[in-house]
Amino acid sequence: MIKCTLMAILKVLTYPNPILQKKAETVQKIGPAEQRLIQDMIETMYTDDGVGLAAPQVGVSKRIFVASPTAKPGEEMVFINLKILESSGTQIGPEGCLSLPGISGQVQRAKKIKYEAMDKNGKWIAGEASDFLARIIQHELDHLDGKLLIDRVDFLQRQEILSEYQLI
Repeated sequence: MIKCTLMAILKVLTYPNPILQKKAETVQKIGPAEQRLIQDMIETMYTDDGVGLAAPQVGVSKRIFVASPTAKPGEEMVFINLKILESSGTQIGPEGCLSLPGISGQVQRAKKIKYEAMDKNGKWIAGEASDFLARIIQHELDHLDGKLLIDRVDFLQRQEILSEYQLI
């Protein structure tokens, strides 16, 4: 018997949906529902030309996100209940967000981070990330904490971003 699993493209919520501004819940167990969610999030991330996607962005209040700094299928990473243990240096660079389509802003982030998280199988992993991957991880962690790109920019840039967003 051939087992076929179809993945689903999920609807990415956009600002100002209130779910995007709430802290996501800690994942207690990783079962079939979480595995399916992860696969659907990966498919959705690639379909929407993203390099990261957090569960709250698809309406699920769980501390799960997927990332693929190369944007190549098969090279994605899964982070569950991520904690940043250390950060150093700073980098300022452009960021976009699937929940604020068509908008980008200059955001300051740590240049290098050390983290721990569970992988898609529930195994605790520890790692380091720098530059672009560090930026993605910090951006997606913000989503898990109910923060958006507009919460990371100064007042004037926020006003500019929001006025552009309303015009789109």
